[in-house]
Amino acid sequence: MNKPDQEQLDFILNSAILAPSADNQHRIRFQIDGDIIRICNTENELPREKGYKRVLTLMSLGALLENLAIAASRFRIGAEILLFPDPAQSPVIAEIRLHSDQANIDPLWEVIPLRHTNRRLRFSGPGMTDTERSKLNEACHVNSTTYKPVWFDNSPERKRVLRLMRIAETERFHNHLLHSELFAAVRFDVGWHSTCAEGLPPGALGVEAPMRFLFSSLRHWSVMRLANLLGTHHMLGFRACYLPCSLAPHLGLLAVESIDNQSVLNAGRAFQRLWLAVTSQNRVLQPMPASALYALDGACDEGIPGSLQNELAENWKAILASGMIPLMLFRIGKAQPSPINTGRHDLSQYLDKNNG
Repeated sequence: MNKPDQEQLDFILNSAILAPSADNQHRIRFQIDGDIIRICNTENELPREKGYKRVLTLMSLGALLENLAIAASRFRIGAEILLFPDPAQSPVIAEIRLHSDQANIDPLWEVIPLRHTNRRLRFSGPGMTDTERSKLNEACHVNSTTYKPVWFDNSPERKRVLRLMRIAETERFHNHLLHSELFAAVRFDVGWHSTCAEGLPPGALGVEAPMRFLFSSLRHWSVMRLANLLGTHHMLGFRACYLPCSLAPHLGLLAVESIDNQSVLNAGRAFQRLWLAVTSQNRVLQPMPASALYALDGACDEGIPGSLQNELAENWKAILASGMIPLMLFRIGKAQPSPINTGRHDLSQYLDKNNG
C-alpha cells in the first residue's frame, strides 16, 4: 500500500486543524508513522467521564477527524479511525490508518477552508427549501449512522427552546467560574481589528462598536459582579443568544441516543459535516450549545448550579420526548462575512517534535 506523498499529507493535516474547537485551541499533536496518523492529547488527561467538558473535547476531536477524512478523500484515500486505540498509550487518543484508492471523493473538501463561525446579530433569509434541508439531514451520516437534526423553525416548541437558551447564556455572565472560562478564551491583547492563531480575537465576536469598551471591561469579574446588580447578565443573555436566535430563519439541534465516547465523537463528525454542508449552500452557522451542555449529567460538578441543570434537563426531556439527549444547538441563515475570523498555528506547531 502506498502512503500519501508529503504534499497530500500536508493538505490532509492542514484541513484537519481547520476544524472548530470551543475556544480555538486544538490541544493535540500529530504523530506520523507511514500510513498511520496518531493524534496525541497535549493535556495531562482528558476531562472527567461526565459533564460538558468531555463532550466539547470529543466533539472537537470528531470535527477534526471528519475534516481529515474528507480531505483524504480528495486523493481517494480512505481513513480508518479508531478512538483510544491502546489504553497503554495514554497520550494517543485516536489512530487513523490511511488506505489508498479506497474512498470516493467527498465534495465537501472544497469548503473546509471557507467554514467559519459567524456571530453577526442578524441572520436573514431566504429560508432553506425542502431539498436543501434534506441535503443537510443527509450530510449528518457517519459510520452508517445518521444523526438527524431536530428543527425548531416552525415548531410550537421554538419559544420554549429560546427560553432555555437565554437562561443558560445568562448564567455564563452570572457565574464566576463560567465567566472566567468565557473570557479566558478571548484575546483582548490582539485588539479588535486583528486575528490570532489561538484563542478568540475580539473582532470575531460580533460585538457592536459602541459596546466594545463595556464588553472588554466586563472581563474583570469585579466589574461584571457590580454590573450584574443592575441586571447586566440578563441583558447579555438576551443579546448574545435569545435575540440572534429568535431572528434567525433556522434553529436546530443535534441530539444523540447515548453520550458514550464513541457516540459523542461521531456526533462531532456529523455536526462538522452539517456545518460544511451549510457552508456549501452559502449560508452561515453559529453553534449555541450552552443550554444543551449545561443539562448533561455531571454539569453540576463543573460549576453549573443544580437548580439550573435540573430545569434544563427536565425541559429538554419534555421537548424531545424520545429519550434523545441534546448536544449542540445552532442557528443558520444568510449573513455578511465576519470581518475577523480565527486563525491557526502553522502545521509544524501540531507535529510531534519527537516523531520523525
